[in-house]
Amino acid sequence: MALVIKKWFADVSPREDGSYVDILARESGLIAWFLALIRIDPTYSLKIQYDKIFYESRSLFGYKKIALPVASVSSVFFGYSRPWKLALFWFLLFAAVAYLLTQFDQTIWSFVLFLVGILVGVLVFIFNRELTLGVKEQDGEIYDLQCTRSFIENQEINEESLERITLIFIAIVDAHKAAKG
Repeated sequence: MALVIKKWFADVSPREDGSYVDILARESGLIAWFLALIRIDPTYSLKIQYDKIFYESRSLFGYKKIALPVASVSSVFFGYSRPWKLALFWFLLFAAVAYLLTQFDQTIWSFVLFLVGILVGVLVFIFNRELTLGVKEQDGEIYDLQCTRSFIENQEINEESLERITLIFIAIVDAHKAAKG
């Protein structure tokens, strides 16, 4: 499930609440956007503080908050993926309709539709990537956020932002190790 970022913060100096990283996201789509307008939207958040990580999920049906000590986290990860299957689907859909049009001697429209299919496939591939940020607990449990760009909220976390968040977390883990050793 892709999420869109509502707001986010990441800095090497903590905010007044002690958070170095604070990400709030909602489910993507028009229905979720409408629910956000009336303040009953399903949301997800990830907060990184000096000694704890908080992962939270809220929906119409419930609420779950997990607090992890930094020492129980085995790794933090980030990356992105491009939706090549979705892009291929849209291209093949347009190509199939273009093929059907050739059966009715609509060569010009078939060619135009084929070109539109290529354009739609390329645009979906380029602009619909999903970024992932998460932490893995030592017992194997994974808490992650998979985000895509939202034009409504106009908030985006790019690869550089994810790397910065990861470096902040690694610095926190290293500070804990130095304090123990």
